[in-house]
Amino acid sequence: MHFAENDNMKDKADTKDHADAAARIVSKDKAGRNKPFPALRLFKELRPYYGILAIAFIGLIFVGAAQLSVPFITRWLLKLIAAEDPQLSEKSVKLGLSLLGFYVLSATGQFLRSYFAHVAAWGYIDGLRMKLYSHIQGMSLGFFHDKQTGQLLSRITADTSNIEPLVAHAIPDFLVNGILFFGSAILLFTINVKLAAITMITLPVTGVLVFIYATKFRPRFKKAHVKMGELNANIQDKLSGVREIASFNKQEECRKSVEESSKNHYKGIMSALKASAIMNPLILFNNNIGLVAVLIIGGIMAENKSIAAADVVAFMMYVSNFYQPVISLAQIVEQFNTASTALERSYEILDTKDPVEDGKKELPSASVKGTVEFKNVSFSYKQEEPVLENVSLRIDAGKTFALVGPTGIGKTTMVNLISRFYDVDGGSILLDGTDIREFKLECLRNQMSTVLQDVFLFHGTIAENIAFGSPEGMNTPMEKIKSAAKLANADEFINEFELGYDTIVGERGMTLSGGQKQRISIARAVLRDMPILILDEATASVDTKTERLIRDALERLCVGRTTIIVAHRLSTVRHADCIVVLGSNGIEETGTHEELMEKKGKYYSLVTEEGI
Repeated sequence: MHFAENDNMKDKADTKDHADAAARIVSKDKAGRNKPFPALRLFKELRPYYGILAIAFIGLIFVGAAQLSVPFITRWLLKLIAAEDPQLSEKSVKLGLSLLGFYVLSATGQFLRSYFAHVAAWGYIDGLRMKLYSHIQGMSLGFFHDKQTGQLLSRITADTSNIEPLVAHAIPDFLVNGILFFGSAILLFTINVKLAAITMITLPVTGVLVFIYATKFRPRFKKAHVKMGELNANIQDKLSGVREIASFNKQEECRKSVEESSKNHYKGIMSALKASAIMNPLILFNNNIGLVAVLIIGGIMAENKSIAAADVVAFMMYVSNFYQPVISLAQIVEQFNTASTALERSYEILDTKDPVEDGKKELPSASVKGTVEFKNVSFSYKQEEPVLENVSLRIDAGKTFALVGPTGIGKTTMVNLISRFYDVDGGSILLDGTDIREFKLECLRNQMSTVLQDVFLFHGTIAENIAFGSPEGMNTPMEKIKSAAKLANADEFINEFELGYDTIVGERGMTLSGGQKQRISIARAVLRDMPILILDEATASVDTKTERLIRDALERLCVGRTTIIVAHRLSTVRHADCIVVLGSNGIEETGTHEELMEKKGKYYSLVTEEGI
């Protein structure tokens, strides 16, 4: 068996790792090209909202029909005026009422389009956010090694929000513009084929400009999204480490770091928007050339009596309707680009498979005795850097088993493997004779209570944090919470607070001392009451008096349970049924405290150095 120094793999990745992770966010295919817009997958996932989108589509038809009717009614009125129709007043009223009806239809359509498109968009986004959160939350620890919390937060919140304009605006706008484009084109050719053909001359140039915009400038929006994720990650890191920043007077240095990330995002988004600012006027100018040509030639044709004045006016209005979708296309493409990046980033997370696959067997707590056995276990965080090699040992049910040795030797790795936060590369770990990979993860972890050195408390009350470990959750009776706190030697200091168990602990328990947080963690484990107890450096960061209180609480907690202790202070393992001393060459010694002291080997040296 071989151990390497990598317990520190739990720590955050360094700056280079973060930069590499950010660079990988832009989703690419095997050839390194940007992936196409994942439209088919999006439309499949929108299936539950097809009915709602159908209502929005009806609204789009109403809007398109109303817009196409205005030039038609105007043309009709002008022809009546030119012909000096004797019933002009009466027919004008009818035309006006018809126009009013179309405006009512347009207003109704606008409501149906806007409201129901947003219902579908935000409904889909709400579901996507929960899919992302659930998927990320269910991943094993290896997934988080090269990820920043801020990057993942950005994918769940900012990226999903960027999908909303696509569903609620871009797709509806594309459809209504399609109605206007083809409807106007048909009516233009109906009015005058020659003028209609002139109108089409600018379309190829517009198509080229839109193609360039969509293909050449899309990566700029992707890069801007990456920079936004980096900014979120940087800010989240700095806010999480606000105490350390203040302690080391690094406020200015951290401010500059965030400022640099913000500037990088600013440059990235401005690069993308600059492209948009250039292309949109070009497309508009190109279309306006066509409008100018229609105006000149239409005027000449009207002078030659080859077209009626009413037809020229109506034609000009239809040309505006015809070019409007083309002008809007650039903006729609921009929304598609933004949403495409967000969707790719979201799907990239959802398509990431967890190497720790769930088992199928149930594991009722009543049937668990608690015997844990390592059989020729090998494991590495990185290839060619083994942490464990051919580890074999047995932890009998109901016994207290301690792992001791230098920092970084692999102790925490072993307990992480028992919980299946990672899976072994070789060999197997058995629980009561069955490979733990056969059990459902939820069932396996429901047999374990854990007390860590780095205690994480949620922003909430002390009672809520203790109840977090209970199968009953927030419905745990206060009597059980207080009983667990008493066994953990926490009840006394809790009652010293003005609000007692209702005291807010702050983010990560900032209002509590290390020893207080540790005892709340022990109370949480007491309340969980599972057959296997894992104590990972549970007293490494407290003073002697607090350690004594914690040790007393732990001794009560260990009774009747299979207990695995990862120890830094050897005073906490003197009463263990078996102590395993780990070194760079593997297991160097095993035995009780007394047996190992008699050997005067590695353990004896460690105890002597500690002075206990």
